Amino acid sequence: MMMHDMMMQGGMHGGWFAAWPWLALWILLKLTIGALMITGLILAVRWLRRETSGRSPATPLEILKTRYARGELSREDFDAMKRELERS
Repeated sequence: MMMHDMMMQGGMHGGWFAAWPWLALWILLKLTIGALMITGLILAVRWLRRETSGRSPATPLEILKTRYARGELSREDFDAMKRELERS
């Protein structure tokens, strides 16, 4: 009879009945960690997209100044191209 009572109560240490709160807590912890990781990933992607799209494209005059600074254009070429850009 004693063995039958122990089986009905879940064994000597309580079995699943005693363990289910810890199992539920473990599952909740895993779900929370997963949700935090996914949220962090989404926020990182949004931040990176905002960083790259926040820059305005270089204007033609900025490109011209950069080329002149690199020495790709002479002063005469730079002035001529700058006047051409200002006319447009």
